[in-house]
Amino acid sequence: MRVLVIEESADAGMRIEKALRHAMPDVTVFLWNPLQLGAPPENFDWARHDCLLLADTPLNGMDAIEWLREYHRVPNFPPTIILADSGSEERAVRAVRAGAFDYLRKNEVTPIKVAMTIRESQLESTRAPRQDMTQPMRLDHIGQAPDPTVIVPGYRILRKIGQGGMSTVFLATRESDQQQLVLKVLDQRMRDDTHFRARLEREYRIISRIRNEHVAHIYDQGFGGEQAYIAMEYFPGGDLQQRIRAGMSSMAALKVLIQIAAALDAVHSADIVHRDLKPHNIMFRANNRLAILDFGLARELDAKSTLTQKGMVMATPLYMSPEQCVGQPHDPRGDLYSTGVILYEMLTGKHLYTGDNASQLAYQHVHAPIPQLPGRHVGYQPLLERLVAKNPADRFQNARELYNFIVH
Repeated sequence: MRVLVIEESADAGMRIEKALRHAMPDVTVFLWNPLQLGAPPENFDWARHDCLLLADTPLNGMDAIEWLREYHRVPNFPPTIILADSGSEERAVRAVRAGAFDYLRKNEVTPIKVAMTIRESQLESTRAPRQDMTQPMRLDHIGQAPDPTVIVPGYRILRKIGQGGMSTVFLATRESDQQQLVLKVLDQRMRDDTHFRARLEREYRIISRIRNEHVAHIYDQGFGGEQAYIAMEYFPGGDLQQRIRAGMSSMAALKVLIQIAAALDAVHSADIVHRDLKPHNIMFRANNRLAILDFGLARELDAKSTLTQKGMVMATPLYMSPEQCVGQPHDPRGDLYSTGVILYEMLTGKHLYTGDNASQLAYQHVHAPIPQLPGRHVGYQPLLERLVAKNPADRFQNARELYNFIVH
């Protein structure tokens, strides 16, 4: 691991180097003092470095974030982590928009924290090796033993890892190549119900037509045998709900939000509305990149089928849009409302609204004022209010608009 540190304080640079060597035995640190050397020249060999730690101080008279905005698109420019003596949420957001992987305040981090952030930056870097989807993945889900009555030809079921309203999810191995994947199997009691079988078939058709890294990969399907199933990729990184429960920094939340916006842009561009977006349906691969799944309640904008009419009330009330709550059409802006609810949850660890039943939650989505974020996250309040506006016309009008708002 080769880390370049651009820091004008010699003492600070030495402390950073010492901390990195303590936490990362394999690291090689290169110190660059801009007071002595100026900014790196135009022909600087960025490919020699795996990561850049950039002090949030002027660089050759230029603001460090503006310098990064100008240089981070240079070929082979390494993932960049900005280290600040102090800072604000507004400046942190500017840093991420400029291309920084993260923005860390020096008084809040430990050597281990910096090392972990560097490792994470390598997983997300476009220069990092892509995950080999043909190789077995590490088994790290704690699940239940499989139901011996569930037999899917060509697959060996390892264990049950999830349960939905109409299907059970199993971790399985494909016998032909031993690849680990997930089988979503229609429950036995619904196997002969044409409505639920058609819904599973439609979910397969919807996911298959979206070719994007932020949507779950589909490998196989079987609708004609004893078991109706979809075979899709396994996500060793778990779901977003687990990360929310563990606690997320505002920067981690912002990076997840950027990926959700990119995912929804792909989904909506395929004329599909998800309609049940929630943390449980946002999963992470081993490289820390997320993907959306569970399109069981999704609607094709050009479809005339009435299948989703039954499913509308089955969406999770915690994340339903106001228009969905009152039975009005839920268009792409409804998915953006759900995204805003998720953003609030990532930042606070709490639900946007709470209630004893679905009716109470629905009433609040339609009528209750938008909660205020705590002081340390107040800079995100305008973004939140634009996402969860009661009137769809007051929200971002599409996911591309949201994405551009965050990153530009």
